[in-house]
Amino acid sequence: MLRFQQAEVELSRIRREAMEQAAEAGTSYAEIARQVGLTRGRVSQIRTSGPAIERAFFGVGPIELGVPFRHIDDRDHPLIAAEDLAARDQLTDVLSGLAFHVEHSGILPDSPWRPSGADVIAICGPKSSTMMQELYESDPALAWVKDAEQDRWLLQDRQVGTRFESPMDDVQPEPVDIGYLGRLKFDGDRSVIVIAGVHAIGSVGVIHYLQTNVRRLYDEVGTKQFSMVVRSHHEGETITASEPACPPILH
Repeated sequence: MLRFQQAEVELSRIRREAMEQAAEAGTSYAEIARQVGLTRGRVSQIRTSGPAIERAFFGVGPIELGVPFRHIDDRDHPLIAAEDLAARDQLTDVLSGLAFHVEHSGILPDSPWRPSGADVIAICGPKSSTMMQELYESDPALAWVKDAEQDRWLLQDRQVGTRFESPMDDVQPEPVDIGYLGRLKFDGDRSVIVIAGVHAIGSVGVIHYLQTNVRRLYDEVGTKQFSMVVRSHHEGETITASEPACPPILH
């Protein structure tokens, strides 16, 4: 029943997008109404009251949102870090605002993650899960690299070799981090949206970017596989700005 309810929301979104595309192509509201058998007022209502078109960037729903369990200090069992919980809750708010039903799960360090949700998002970097590390290695555009000499993680363009490093790791640290955002092939024909910062605040920065740019990103990449690097600025735990450090690369 939940999947049917989410599919109904998606059908409403498709209808709104189709009407917007027709209007952008020069078709008047009156002509759209005539062709689909509705009143002009109803067509106008659909264009302004239906689900946001960019909702399709995340899928149809319901969405399973996973964050990593981490080994913290000397505790016997892995826990979810406070920063990961904050990122999860912020993204849940974004998704709920787009009429998604969201379920939460945990990603264990050394075990497969088998989400049951129709659509999947993971806020998890390669150092927190061997399964996620293998998933990132499938990205043909960007790679996570551990610089052993400087003891820091960074992102690198596989084609041209450009390195994207976190200023938080500089000799004189700055309140700026970088994060990965992409859609990768996962579990056969499924896809997963993946978010990860070099530091935990970088994941929050990616979510900040999504909050303000998801429509632009949807217009650019649609539902295709891609990856990009987001740079974010923060004051304490608050993100103040975010922008692409590497624009989306289609796979």
